[in-house]
Amino acid sequence: MEELKLNLKPLIKKLEVSTKRGFIDILTGSYKSSFKGKGLDFEGYRGYISGDDANLIDWKATLRSQDLLIKVLTEERNVNIIFLVDVSSSMSFASIDKLKNEYAAELVASLSFAAIQAGDSVGLVMFNDKIVKFLHPAMGNGQYFMILKTLSNPKLYEGKFDFARVITELINSFKRGAIVVIVSDFIGLGEDWEKYLNAASERFEIIGMMVRDPRDYEMPEDVGQIVISDPYSDKEVLIDTATIKEEYEAAVKEQVKYVKHTFIKSRANFLELRTDKPFLNHVINFFLMRNKIRR
Repeated sequence: MEELKLNLKPLIKKLEVSTKRGFIDILTGSYKSSFKGKGLDFEGYRGYISGDDANLIDWKATLRSQDLLIKVLTEERNVNIIFLVDVSSSMSFASIDKLKNEYAAELVASLSFAAIQAGDSVGLVMFNDKIVKFLHPAMGNGQYFMILKTLSNPKLYEGKFDFARVITELINSFKRGAIVVIVSDFIGLGEDWEKYLNAASERFEIIGMMVRDPRDYEMPEDVGQIVISDPYSDKEVLIDTATIKEEYEAAVKEQVKYVKHTFIKSRANFLELRTDKPFLNHVINFFLMRNKIRR
């Protein structure tokens, strides 16, 4: 297992550069259109400009002022988004230069940035077989930097995995209507996890974001016998990759398919991500597609 090296300072600079170039504006825009606010607030009036929606003309105000005036409305957000981030030992794995939990931390940091830019309240729950860190939803740059500081703390990573227990705690901790984004590799889900996901979907709007390493899908070729270890125990086993490769990859394919199907069946959304592929375009396309489906 590689040493955890979480440094989100380069990501902050990257987000700043991306904002200037418009990339984060696109992410924020696609995020904002995907998660609608509670309604519209009246902000004031301005003069009518050719091409404006005629339905927004306020005829009483127009008669009083003798100028054609339209209402200026702003979206009332009041959206609570909670990132539920798996920090268990299986996330501390990499066959490339980025651990799954490093990739997940960058993903959550970027999405938190977009959510706060959109004016939403953002919370963070980091978990393994229990909740190890809980940041209540809040708005503003102070909350964003608190999220970055928390995600960067290596002491909060590693441990076993208990999806059912954490989902139960989550249900008891937040009011209905929150948007919960579960970021995990979804390895080691255990028995009856489906019913806990379904219960959470009854209370919250759920999005699953699966983060996996290439080795979570494919067994390497021509490496002979190797020792593999269970991330949640001290157990080790000697395997022959040539013998087990086909069976392993078929089992992984079925497991990923089943996880995705279970999320969709629970009326939740699902996005699959690989650590060897940048997430930005995948996330933007996911939000745009999600918005299109919900119309």
